Amino acid sequence: YPYVCHAELNAILNAISSSLKGCTLYVGLFPCNECAKAIIQSGIKEVVYLSDKYSEADNTKASKWMFDQSGVNYRRLEAEHTSLTVALQ
Repeated sequence: YPYVCHAELNAILNAISSSLKGCTLYVGLFPCNECAKAIIQSGIKEVVYLSDKYSEADNTKASKWMFDQSGVNYRRLEAEHTSLTVALQ
């Protein structure tokens, strides 16, 4: 991913509000360490993620450590439903 802006950073940079202090960020994957830095600096206080499939990766471990040290809470989304059906007609 060296040539793309991750969704977390994109959301922070394009936020409508001038302040994200105390906000909750919903993401598909647990944030990488680079996104974690931006999350912490923006004042976001909670991250809700769907998947932590890279939990053993060094950058994920670093993210969790930084969140723990800075007081950013994180939790896995416990979805009530496992699928979504959209009627197009």
